[in-house]
Amino acid sequence: MKKMAPRRILAILALILIACLYAATIVFALIDSPFARSCLMAALFCTIVVPAVIYGFLVITRQLSGGGRETADDQEEPKDI
Repeated sequence: MKKMAPRRILAILALILIACLYAATIVFALIDSPFARSCLMAALFCTIVVPAVIYGFLVITRQLSGGGRETADDQEEPKDI
């Protein structure tokens, strides 16, 4: 059995976290109590903020690691035949 890459494991964990936040949002929306309303607001906030933070983290790490893109200086000039 092949080992999974750490990036894939983190992606799966992020998907599980986001799915749990969606489920919590639905459950708290159906419960009618002051505590559930506070938890609903927290779940809605986290549902928006957590994916944005994950995306920001990915963008920053891609920029710091070079992004795998070649610069114009690294590319070869096309040769005429």
